[in-house]
Amino acid sequence: MDAEAIATAVIGVGFHDLTFASVAERLGVGQATLYRHASNRDELVRLGLDRVLRTAEWPDLEGDWRPLLERWAVAAWRVWEQHPGAVLELTGGVVPWSIVMLSDTVGAALVERGFTARSAVLAVDLVFDLTADSRRGVEILDAPMLAQEGKVREVLEKQWRTPSAERADSVAAQVHDEMILAITADPFEWFHGKLRIVLAGIAQELAGDGADGRRDDHGDRTTTTRGTSR
Repeated sequence: MDAEAIATAVIGVGFHDLTFASVAERLGVGQATLYRHASNRDELVRLGLDRVLRTAEWPDLEGDWRPLLERWAVAAWRVWEQHPGAVLELTGGVVPWSIVMLSDTVGAALVERGFTARSAVLAVDLVFDLTADSRRGVEILDAPMLAQEGKVREVLEKQWRTPSAERADSVAAQVHDEMILAITADPFEWFHGKLRIVLAGIAQELAGDGADGRRDDHGDRTTTTRGTSR
């Protein structure tokens, strides 16, 4: 038994149902044996997350920075979607080294396209944080509501559809209706809409204006040639 076998067992069990007992049973060993290779549950999670990220199919690093970053964000979304519970562990603080390496890879690709190192790190952090947080929100909303019948999303929608004291044509009522649509929207489409806004912000604040220059590590404008930073 080695780290790779344990990681495979963790993925087989699933992150939602992960316990020392379940992993040990899947490996066909006693829990005491497993403890000699992983000292706590977080270590099991870290091994599993690392394998998930190392074996996932990631996109290429070709072309302009914006479609590149979008492809990687969508790929990350799909990885978390394929492994329920994994993103909850990640956002809970269990961070494998492989995710640092992936961030370095994408960040380096942005630098090659005219970003400063600091701007590249900020852009990658923004996009991958958005992706993880959006998937975490989906899993929370799709979880069963223990106190009531149905998923959290369904219960919230029912509560929010309670008739409002506001006039139907009021601004508050319009905003309320849009909030209901946000809860019931296709999760990926909602995420993708937010991603496009973030990418537009990166284009404006981090990648430069494509004509007059881009910001340096201190936020000041520096001259650059058209095309490389956009």
